[in-house]
Amino acid sequence: MILYSWLLIPFGYLMGSIPSSYIIARFRGVDIRNEGDGRISAAAVYRRFKLLPFLITVIMDIGKGLLSVFIARLVTDSMPIWFITALAVVIGHDWSIFLGFKGGLGATVMAGVLCGLIFWPWFIGGLCAGGIIMLITKKSGISSAVILLVTSLLLFIWPFNDSILPGFFPLLLGVLMLFKRFQKEHRTIVNS
Repeated sequence: MILYSWLLIPFGYLMGSIPSSYIIARFRGVDIRNEGDGRISAAAVYRRFKLLPFLITVIMDIGKGLLSVFIARLVTDSMPIWFITALAVVIGHDWSIFLGFKGGLGATVMAGVLCGLIFWPWFIGGLCAGGIIMLITKKSGISSAVILLVTSLLLFIWPFNDSILPGFFPLLLGVLMLFKRFQKEHRTIVNS
């Protein structure tokens, strides 16, 4: 059973690597990497194709996060394996093996893994705060950061399973998102 538990990590990475926005755009005959800012993201799908393809992309991204964590929870009762699998899903999304280790920022996948880890009551609080920020600033990156920060704060205030350790996970996801963002900005500066 322990071997099966560790196999969840590469499984999570491969699930995360499925490039939902790229697939949806290819069905429309477009390589999303050559559109706009070149991002492989649900937002890029929305800008190019509008609402329905965007919603399908979001459902696929959230779904791969939820499904991976759900399977991890079925296979093992080891909370660390759940978290490592969830992290592997996000890393797979951000650096997809199928796209030459390129990918999106991972906001929708992060939503899926957080809900899959049964953080949904805390995550809803973060989502409300992030929604307000989105309405005010119209910036999805800032909104995503607020969602992760508020979710973390709520997990520290009202611990999950009597442990504050899960409160660090959304912060780790936020650091990963910032790293991915700075990596993109650096690449833009170097290429110009």
